[in-house]
Amino acid sequence: MVEDTVAQDIREIKWHQEAIDSSMELLIKAHGEQIEKEIMEFFGKSKRRAEIYLECNGNSSVTAIANKLQMKLPNVSTELTKLKEEGLIKIKKMTDEGYIYQKSKVDKILRISKKLKEKFGIAE
Repeated sequence: MVEDTVAQDIREIKWHQEAIDSSMELLIKAHGEQIEKEIMEFFGKSKRRAEIYLECNGNSSVTAIANKLQMKLPNVSTELTKLKEEGLIKIKKMTDEGYIYQKSKVDKILRISKKLKEKFGIAE
């Protein structure tokens, strides 16, 4: 009986999360131009910040990102904190290597990665 209640609670939470996600997507689309403008201003002329952001693919740890981009770990961590505070990335999971970050849904909705690659001439 307790397992049934827990399972039902989990289904309800998932349903509510899907509703929130749908509402968020509609809001982002409705205000897309303004949101995109603010995001691009946040990146400014910082190719380094854009490169770090683009590496937040849901598979790489902070250390792996730093190694791939040949950057110092504290510098990458600082940029990741800024990206997280801006709502552009979130923690996907924690592993033995540390946090794994992924882009938020705004990236897919507004195609931010594509626009940053074009702006900074970053190859796939």
